[in-house]
Amino acid sequence: MASYTITHEKSKSFFKVYERKAELQHQTHYCPGCGHGVAHKLIAEALEDLGVQNETILVSPVGCSVFAYYYFDVGNVQVAHGRAPAAATGLKRACPDKIVIAYQGDGDLAAIGTAEIIHAANRGEKITVFFVNNAIYGMTGGQMAPTTLVGQKSTTSPWGRRPVNEGFPLHMAELLSSLEAPVYIERVALSDNKNIMKARRAVRKALELQRDGAGFTFVEILSPCPTIWGKDPVDARKWVAEKMIPSFPLNVFRDKKIEIPNNNVPPHKTVAELIGEDGKKEEKAAGEGVVPRRQHHFRDLGIKIAGFGGQGVLLLGQLLAEMGMREGLEVSWLPSYGP
Repeated sequence: MASYTITHEKSKSFFKVYERKAELQHQTHYCPGCGHGVAHKLIAEALEDLGVQNETILVSPVGCSVFAYYYFDVGNVQVAHGRAPAAATGLKRACPDKIVIAYQGDGDLAAIGTAEIIHAANRGEKITVFFVNNAIYGMTGGQMAPTTLVGQKSTTSPWGRRPVNEGFPLHMAELLSSLEAPVYIERVALSDNKNIMKARRAVRKALELQRDGAGFTFVEILSPCPTIWGKDPVDARKWVAEKMIPSFPLNVFRDKKIEIPNNNVPPHKTVAELIGEDGKKEEKAAGEGVVPRRQHHFRDLGIKIAGFGGQGVLLLGQLLAEMGMREGLEVSWLPSYGP
């Protein structure tokens, strides 16, 4: 019986089966030639190599990046458009021993999420952000993005991007590198095998630095989007090399440890510590014959609220949620309202 050795296989940081589409559970659903699949592979391999898969929380917002939770076998949190750095900040502060990743596209991070990424970077939040820049809105049909090149046509810039009308493309790596707090910022490209290997090293380094408690790390990944660009996969990669890289030069923009003063730091407790304290309080209360506040015996309690916008419906829902939290209940408040 012949013996064999597996030298290359799918990273264990991926799910064994991808449930995004019933008929394609063995492969990602991204368009042929899309850079997201390559970026996923680089991140998954780094998580496995560093041994941090079970300690990782990945935050994915709206856009093609949202589908990350179908592929990565890690803790996954899906958030609103552009809000990944804000959510990642809360997760990292609550769980400082975890690896927290924000995985975002350009229409997400550099447009509606501009404030979140700038302020998270400026505070030096100890998170890692992977920014997939394909110079276009991919999922929603090809509108002009903040990173769309000068002269590049899109559904909302049919004459090509004109600086006099739409402004210049945003250079996020350069913008964030002007801040004091980030410790590592690099721009890489998925244009050819040589640059993909450089991207692999950058992804691994960003995660290593977070693991070691260094601070805010950011990797911008220039990525092909063949379908929306109207190109075949080979030509799309060439377009990254010939058009995107001259506009977005590849470089390490920041690589140094920043010491942020710890003056007047408020008391910080982890989620585990808080749960532990609450458990001790309840044990003590039960031992003294006192019924803890969190014991509620009602099963089905329904409250119906009628009204339209402006009549206090949302406010009443918020008040109910607030009272539930004060009683120690598990609460979700999901407001839904029309324009």
